[in-house]
Amino acid sequence: MATSAAASSGSKSPRSAESAARPAAGMVGAPEYHTVPLSPTQEAAILYSADHANACLALLKGQLKDPVGKNNKQAWLMLFDLYQTAQNRAEFDSLSMLYTVKFEQSPPAWSEASDSGNDVRRNQSRENKDFFAIKPGSMGELGGEIAKFLAFTEETGSVRVDFSKIPSITSDEAGQLAAALKRLRKKKAPMWFNGTASLEKVLRIAFNEANEAARSYWMLLFELQILEGRNESFEELGLEYAVAFEISPPIWEVYVNTVSAASAKASAPMSPGAKAAAAAEELLSGFSLKGVISAASQNQFTELTNYAASHAEVVVDMSKVLRIDFASAATFYDAVKSIQLAGKRVILANLNELNAALIEAFGFNRHAILLRKKLT
Repeated sequence: MATSAAASSGSKSPRSAESAARPAAGMVGAPEYHTVPLSPTQEAAILYSADHANACLALLKGQLKDPVGKNNKQAWLMLFDLYQTAQNRAEFDSLSMLYTVKFEQSPPAWSEASDSGNDVRRNQSRENKDFFAIKPGSMGELGGEIAKFLAFTEETGSVRVDFSKIPSITSDEAGQLAAALKRLRKKKAPMWFNGTASLEKVLRIAFNEANEAARSYWMLLFELQILEGRNESFEELGLEYAVAFEISPPIWEVYVNTVSAASAKASAPMSPGAKAAAAAEELLSGFSLKGVISAASQNQFTELTNYAASHAEVVVDMSKVLRIDFASAATFYDAVKSIQLAGKRVILANLNELNAALIEAFGFNRHAILLRKKLT
């Protein structure tokens, strides 16, 4: 499978490959989960999952040329994964230089061992039912949903919120959502986010004109960047705002997710002996999936189910998963869902961006905590 990524020679065009990969126009996974079309990165992940690596490559490269898509860091990271899996070092290094210039930070490191991955288990003390997807009502309205989101989070004390189901948002709704997020931030509620890139695209389209009605779109984007710790992007947006409105932008504030901070503190550097003992404990307490997850992986699903039966927290190490075959993604989803509905906390750890985008498209984050691999 290591050669089935970007270097493989696919005969299908991106359009025909995409049609073969998806059972319905822009929708995959649990029917009750999707209400809007998939993002370009999710479509690319589905193409890769269906073994149409060239079509996936073409779509991701197109994103890097798109005025909005080129700012989507996920598309860049997916390309890195594609080149790494294909062992295409030349393209990986070329992309690294562009990435460094674009984002002014170090790119992912090339791994000589294709099956290597960082051993990450980030215990995040969240309830199994703290997921909330903000999506429009029957008339496309969001106001009631935003109110429910605020009440839900204040009741649960933490939230994993999904913005990817928001196809559009009014100025008033943007103001309501910005106020809700700011209120939760001030209360120091632990929050994790999915779909911020798609929401940012909606907001940037909405605030093309610098008028009072558009100001709430800017405020919501400023708030999202504070919550995600995106200081550099915040400063860049502040300059745009100052030029557009001829007034000073909001001031940067620091948001600390107390759960994530505690987890990071727990994983602070330790002595070699303690580190070895902790690593051994992690290997004993986690379950590792490997290779291409396909129809031939039934034995792995069975082992996972057996492992989950004796654990309250089921950590699945995904670092050695090369690809999740599209035809078997629903089976994997059902396995994870069954474990979570049995009262277990499921954590899919060390996900690369290709696999992460796929399982987000399928709605795995309704039933599992998704942890991406660290950039090294």
